[in-house]
Amino acid sequence: MAEIVVPGPEPDWQPATIPGYGTGRNPVHQISLWEASGSLYRMVAGLKPPLEALAARLRLTVERSWEDPGEVDAAVFRIEGLRFALSLMTYGQHETWVWLHRSHEDPDAALEVLLRALGVGREALAFTGGPETGFHFLDDDARPAGS
Repeated sequence: MAEIVVPGPEPDWQPATIPGYGTGRNPVHQISLWEASGSLYRMVAGLKPPLEALAARLRLTVERSWEDPGEVDAAVFRIEGLRFALSLMTYGQHETWVWLHRSHEDPDAALEVLLRALGVGREALAFTGGPETGFHFLDDDARPAGS
């Protein structure tokens, strides 16, 4: 059987992870696993503790992925049948963002389950809500400058 040789990339193709923005020649735009799964979740809170500490508590493996405009560290997991993700953008984000699968209708109850598993109380929350429902900052230290 003859070996099929796949040619290398065309010389004017940008990496598939970089959008062409009208100038790139590569017909492919690769999306990350985080981007592919992200639409299944909605942001429900921000936590003050760092992602590393939260992941260590739950013995989670943090995975590095990317999202425009940069890299993101994330862990996706289940607790008591509830599907969560924790994420941290590596370009200067301070809070660990909490995401809840869209199939779960009660984010407040889900947050209580997560906080209990983490062994922390509501004082660990920087904010609740997200872009879809509005942010509810719980103290002035968590509020972004200018808001």
